[in-house]
Amino acid sequence: MPGSGKSVVREVAEELGMPVLIMGDVIREEVKKRGLKEEAKSYEFVMRDIRSKLGDQIVAKMIAKKLESIKTDIVFIDGVRSLEEVRYFKTMAKHVHILALLSPFQTRLRRLSSRNRSGDPKNEEELEERDKAELKLGLGDVIAKADYYLVNDDRPKDVFKEDAKKAIIGLVRINQIG
Repeated sequence: MPGSGKSVVREVAEELGMPVLIMGDVIREEVKKRGLKEEAKSYEFVMRDIRSKLGDQIVAKMIAKKLESIKTDIVFIDGVRSLEEVRYFKTMAKHVHILALLSPFQTRLRRLSSRNRSGDPKNEEELEERDKAELKLGLGDVIAKADYYLVNDDRPKDVFKEDAKKAIIGLVRINQIG
């Protein structure tokens, strides 16, 4: 969910030497391409519009084009929103694992309202609306089918980063054994 710590986990993956692709970048690029204002309403509109016109797997397909230039077996993809996207990635890779991040609502709200990124919710009502939009896409189903859950509450960032590192290394080891 928004504000759960994806950017921190992404940072850990990068520190481990993994290439990282961010699905939200596809939406942000499309908003810019269309000349829309960079705000939550535009991101949500584009997110729904391209999926309704081009299918539920379109963002995954757009990310897959970027995968072509990556010459490694392990890639970290940030921001999967639906099981359709997961299914698409499973057609491309031998192993696909879902790492779900869980954070309390108020913790997420505090993080989002303090980071000043365009499009971030600034109050409870905006975050509730954003959460509803994400869940309508199928994010709840992805979380429910996760291979690993990582809780990101109010513990210190370095502790969470260490937990994230252990989780990522553990998922990579599963591939090496299996």
